[in-house]
Amino acid sequence: MTTAASKSVRLWQISDSHCYPDDSTPLEWSTETVYPNQSLRAVLNHLKVQVADHDALFITGDLAQEETAQTYQRIKVLLDDFPLPIHVLPGNHDIPELMQAHLGDKITLPSQVSFGQWHAILLDTHAAGKPDGHLDDAQFNQLEQQLRAIPGGEFAIILMHHHPIDIGSEWMDRMGLQQKQRFWEIVSTFNCVKAVFNGHIHQAFHGEYRTASGCVIPVFGTPATCIQLKPTHPVFEFDHLRPAWREIVLHPDGTLETEVHYLELCKLSEHD
Repeated sequence: MTTAASKSVRLWQISDSHCYPDDSTPLEWSTETVYPNQSLRAVLNHLKVQVADHDALFITGDLAQEETAQTYQRIKVLLDDFPLPIHVLPGNHDIPELMQAHLGDKITLPSQVSFGQWHAILLDTHAAGKPDGHLDDAQFNQLEQQLRAIPGGEFAIILMHHHPIDIGSEWMDRMGLQQKQRFWEIVSTFNCVKAVFNGHIHQAFHGEYRTASGCVIPVFGTPATCIQLKPTHPVFEFDHLRPAWREIVLHPDGTLETEVHYLELCKLSEHD
């Protein structure tokens, strides 16, 4: 883990693996044949050879499609030999209690992870039985306390499953974070917050929230490790099968860089 103030922090974010207990099970709601466990394994195998300069892997929800103990046990096997710390949070397809019980000690479900002067705050927007995102009073109070505790001259990013701003897709925006206004009322009062990263939307997205004072907080959506959906469409529509991940580089001066990468299908087939 990077702690030196003079060194950039390099992170990976993956999201929405939608796994099953068996690697040969295809994704049930896809019109295309995709094997989500195999797609996740291919991304992890690709990233393993690049870990020397990186500090952690974040998984922002919807690890499971079949929400059973056996699925999380299989995910644990897929993740067990990954050579970096792994921090996860649940999505609407997950059951947090099963995640906690079966992912193992190496894979943590924290509310905050610190890398020297940078702090990653993880918000659990999962609500049982609901596809949209929710935060309750206790979570908002904790978020405010976490941000208030960050010392001057240090910085924060926020990771969550559901998107906190609309992405221009009518059907998907109905399933975003429902308490957007309160979220931004809190976040926009702290200059330490440099970006928000979400999953859930199965597409790359770059938007922004502009505060009352004119400051801009960027919001980045990260595509899935399985199926991708077409952006800005009013209804569900398949886009492509290339699995994705996001790289995040946090610099000592409070700036950041981020980029989405896709694994080509030919590389995916090598690991099937």
